[in-house]
Amino acid sequence: MNHPDVAYHPRLADPAGERVDKSKDFGLTMIIDKGIGLASFEEFLQLAGQYVDYIKLGFGTTVLYPPEILQKKLLLAQKSGVALYPGGTLFEIAYYQGVLTSYLDSIEKLGFSYLEISDGTIELPASERHNMIREITARGFTVITECGKKAGGSHLSVEDLHKTLYSDLEQGASHVIVEGRESGTDVGIYDKKGRIDPEFLTAVEQAIPGDVRKRLIWEAPQKNQQIELLRFWGRNVNMGNIQFEDAYNLECLRRGLRFDTFLLRHESAAVQADCLPDYKNAGHIIS
Repeated sequence: MNHPDVAYHPRLADPAGERVDKSKDFGLTMIIDKGIGLASFEEFLQLAGQYVDYIKLGFGTTVLYPPEILQKKLLLAQKSGVALYPGGTLFEIAYYQGVLTSYLDSIEKLGFSYLEISDGTIELPASERHNMIREITARGFTVITECGKKAGGSHLSVEDLHKTLYSDLEQGASHVIVEGRESGTDVGIYDKKGRIDPEFLTAVEQAIPGDVRKRLIWEAPQKNQQIELLRFWGRNVNMGNIQFEDAYNLECLRRGLRFDTFLLRHESAAVQADCLPDYKNAGHIIS
């Protein structure tokens, strides 16, 4: 039986009227892959690939995959317009073990074009970090970096975030991830219960203008964290470490297709600066 094409009214598909498309370099969603099978990976991309920008192969899982399976994942992601890349922990291990060049050769041969650089576990001097960004970018990789330590109780200061963001972008990084781990507790911008300090976000807003701030990707694995970031920064804030099963949940939150953000009004007036579209009155949209 033939089915007619269905086109939902824009006020149903995006009630808030604010969601940007994938041609933008903000409003990004990064999923963490901790070892999902190939069939499930393909099904996920068929269902949600249009709402996802990056998939990170978590931890050091990249080296555990049979190469043929990994290449199939890469091809599926590329076909869906999604960037698949190894997590920063593998970069740190390669650097620490003194085999970074071999690591880069291997992932380039496999077909990766994106790479994450971090120092969440190791100590990487700023000058060396800058050299790594420049050298790896020169090899043709798009480099995403991460700011913050992974140890419990390691919290990020606005000063460190400001310094890292500006210096990494200057060296050629595409975006900078704000550490939150896969748990979202007692690390980065989160306390032991996974709560965000709103004063920290306010300080970031005051220290970093919107056109630069849009290059931050906030790791936010928990729904309450996603809601708080959406409330403060607006519906097109970049978020990462999202679980596969939460991809639709997050997209619904962004668009106002869930109770939690149905009538969301962001708290930050500066969120409209340069990087985001003009916001409409939610009551008008839903009238």
